Amino acid sequence: MLTYIPPLEREPQAAAAEKPWLLLLLCLVWLLPGLIGHDPWKPDEVETAAVIQQFMHGAYWSVPQFAGQPYLEHAPLYYWSAALLAWPLQKLGMAVHDAARLTTGIWMALALWGLGLAGRELYGRRYGRVAVITLIGCIGLIIWGHHLSPQVLVLTGFAWHIYGLAYALRQPLRAGLILGLAWLLLLLGGNWAEFLLALTSALLLFLFRPWRNTSFGVSLLSALVIAVPLSAIWPIDLYQHARPVFNLWIDQYALGPFGGMADFKAFHAFGFFSSIVLWFAWPALPLAIWGLWANRRQLIHPKMLLPSVLLLLHVLWFVMAGDARESHALIVLLPLSILGASGVDDLRRGAAQALNWFGLMTFGLFTALLWLGWLAVHTGAPAGLARTLREASPAYLEQWDVPGIIFAIGLTVIWGIVIARKRPPGRLAVTNWACGVTLIWGVLISLWQPWLDAQKSYRAVSYSLLGAMKEQKGCIDGRNIPSAPLASFEYFAGITLQQGTKAESCGLRMTIGGEPLGSTVLWRGNRAGERKESFALIVVQ
Repeated sequence: MLTYIPPLEREPQAAAAEKPWLLLLLCLVWLLPGLIGHDPWKPDEVETAAVIQQFMHGAYWSVPQFAGQPYLEHAPLYYWSAALLAWPLQKLGMAVHDAARLTTGIWMALALWGLGLAGRELYGRRYGRVAVITLIGCIGLIIWGHHLSPQVLVLTGFAWHIYGLAYALRQPLRAGLILGLAWLLLLLGGNWAEFLLALTSALLLFLFRPWRNTSFGVSLLSALVIAVPLSAIWPIDLYQHARPVFNLWIDQYALGPFGGMADFKAFHAFGFFSSIVLWFAWPALPLAIWGLWANRRQLIHPKMLLPSVLLLLHVLWFVMAGDARESHALIVLLPLSILGASGVDDLRRGAAQALNWFGLMTFGLFTALLWLGWLAVHTGAPAGLARTLREASPAYLEQWDVPGIIFAIGLTVIWGIVIARKRPPGRLAVTNWACGVTLIWGVLISLWQPWLDAQKSYRAVSYSLLGAMKEQKGCIDGRNIPSAPLASFEYFAGITLQQGTKAESCGLRMTIGGEPLGSTVLWRGNRAGERKESFALIVVQ
C-alpha cells in the first residue's frame, strides 16, 4: 500500500541506498527491445531506411533522397549518424535497418540523460531519475522511442535545451556550450520551426528576474555563435551543389510542420491535440497538473517557472502547426515529465494508490492477454481466438523463439516481484507504472515481433515484384504510389519507380487499388492479409 508522508516528516534516503544502477537497468530493459529483429514499419521507418541506404551507396551527403527524389522533412543529421553506424555493422552481417535503428537507441539514451540532468538541476538529487521514469512511462513514447525516425533526435535536442536553460542560472558559459550543441541538433536534425521554438523560449525567459541578467545573455550569445555557423554548412552546400533541391526545401519544408517560406501552413484541424494528449502523455499529464498545484506558491521560482513556460510554448507551437503529427507531440512530454517530478513526493494517499492500482490492473491484464493470444496462435486453443489472430497476419509462420520466450517469462516474473514490495513510498507509484510499461513493451516484442513483422513488412511484395521484373525491361512510372511502398521497392528489391517528368516516358506503370479496364497486367501483389492496398504492374497503352 502506498502512503502519504508529510514533507517535514520524511527522512532523506541514504546515498548508498539509492541504487542508481536500478534506474539504468530499467532504462536499458525499456530501450533495447524492438531496436533490432524486424523490418521497417509504418509510419516513416521504411522511408528513413531507404534514405540511409542511399547515403551508404554513395548518395551526395547533403541531399537526403530515395527513389530519385529528395526527402526533406528533416535535416540530415539523423541519416548521417545512422549511416555511419550502419556501415561497419552491415559489414558484420547486420541488416541496414537494424543497424540504423540502434542510432535511435543512442539518441534516446542521450535524451533520457539530458532530461535527468535537467530534473536534478531544478529540484535536486534523486529528482532527475523521477523525471526520467515519468518520461519512459508515457504511452506515447513507447513506439517513437524505438522508431527509425529523426524525430527522436529532436527530442534529444529539446531535452538538452531544457538542461541548458536550467544550468545557465549557475554556470552561464558551460550552459552556453550545452545550448549551442542542443540548437545545433535541432538545426541539423530537425527544422527551423523547432529551432525557433527553442530560441523563443530562451528569449522569453528574459522577462523573468532569474534570467534577466548579462550572464544569461552571454549564454544565449555563445549558443548562437556555436549553433548558427556550424548548422549553416549544410544549407550552404545544398545551395551550391543542388540548387533545385535547396529551393524545394526552403519553399516547402524548412519550417517543418509549418511548411516553408512559399507554402506556410498554420493551424491544423481543431481538436487533434486534445484527442491524443490524454493517452499520449499519460501519466505525465496528471502528474504535471498535480505538481503545479502542489507547488502553486512557488510558481515564480525557477524550478517551476522554466518547465511551465516551456510547456505553454510547446503546446502553443503544436496547436499552431499546420501539419501537426503525433510525433510532434513528443517535445510536450519533456516539460510535463519535469513538472510531474516536482510533485510526485507530495502525492496524496488516494492519488498514489489510484495510479498504482490502475497500473497494476491495466498492465497485468494486458500482459495476460498477450500471453493468452500468443499461446492461442501457437497451440490452436482457444480455436476462435487462434483463427482470428492467424487471419490477421496470414504470412506469419509459427515459431517458438526460445530466447524471446525466456526473456518474456523473466520480465513477467521480475515485474511480479517488483509490485509485491510492501509499503513503498509515493514516488514508486510512478516507478511501478514505468515498470508496467516496460513489461508490456518487452513481452510484446519478445513474443509478437515476428507476427507483427509478417503483417507490416513490404519485404515479400517487394521480392515478388523483383521476380516479375527479371522478365521485363524498362522503367516504371510510380507517380501515384505512396512513399512507404515506393521506398520499400527500392530498399528491399533495388527497384526505383520513377517520379516527375522522368516517369512520362516509361513503358510500365505501377497502380494501386486497381488498374484501368482493359489494361495488360504483368504482375499483381499485396502484403498478406492486406485488402485495401494492392499493386499492379501494367503496360502503358
